Amino acid sequence: MMLVEGKFEKGSGMPNCHTHEHEQITYVTKGSVEFVCDGETKILNEGDSIYVAPNLEHTVSKAFEDSIVLDIFAPQREDFLK
Repeated sequence: MMLVEGKFEKGSGMPNCHTHEHEQITYVTKGSVEFVCDGETKILNEGDSIYVAPNLEHTVSKAFEDSIVLDIFAPQREDFLK
């Protein structure tokens, strides 16, 4: 298991969806973001979370304000350790 903090400035995001073999939970600790998962768009506000199953396309497409998210991965992302 691994915990990663991501910071997004207002208006920023990751333009392309991606997949990986890990389970993921994204928890918003500050701000508000637009999250796309498996073609469905959701607005996540401070205190909200979302579960992403392995190999599902997803991304934080836009931050509505300066935002911080915590991503929890299982198993840990070896590619993040390189």
